[in-house]
Amino acid sequence: MQLYSSRPVRAIWQAVGDLVSIATVVIAIWISQQVRDAIASLGAFGTQIEDAGTGFATTMTDAGDALAQVPLIGDGVAQPFRDAAAPAGDLAQAGSTLRAGVETLAGTVGTALWLLPLLLVVLVWWLPRLRFVTRARASRQLAQTPQGRDLLALRALVAQPTARVLRAVPDPVGAFRSADPRSLEALADLELRAAGVRA
Repeated sequence: MQLYSSRPVRAIWQAVGDLVSIATVVIAIWISQQVRDAIASLGAFGTQIEDAGTGFATTMTDAGDALAQVPLIGDGVAQPFRDAAAPAGDLAQAGSTLRAGVETLAGTVGTALWLLPLLLVVLVWWLPRLRFVTRARASRQLAQTPQGRDLLALRALVAQPTARVLRAVPDPVGAFRSADPRSLEALADLELRAAGVRA
């Protein structure tokens, strides 16, 4: 498998691009973790509200239970404390909901911050690199057979810029019709170089 072009300048740019794409993904993952942790730290406020509500509810309930033991007036005095425990429970539930919402937001934002750059790198760089590797491998395999060399020459006639074809073979159509071996070889080499394969 040929990962890089046989042309040195193009190979250098491919290697630099590979390093930049990998660095981009690594940095995006690191930033996403930092942002996720920063947002998740806001969930501590929800935890404090939940703890305060739970503690207040427990205190009011315990106080009501203790006052209920007082003879004759116990139940009447205990009831307001028990009633105060219900809103405290609602406060604890609100704190729990806030904490869960912050955790969900942190996870969503953190995932988006590494997933979007990864998709961009895959679309912009890694897919073209995969196409290069596939084309180079197929071109190399074609070059190993006489029929493949003819196909590469035909591909050069169709796909390569006209000026480049004329520099390689002054009369490419006539050379192809007459099956001139030297001209076909030159055209095939032109296509191989364009595919990044050493002729």
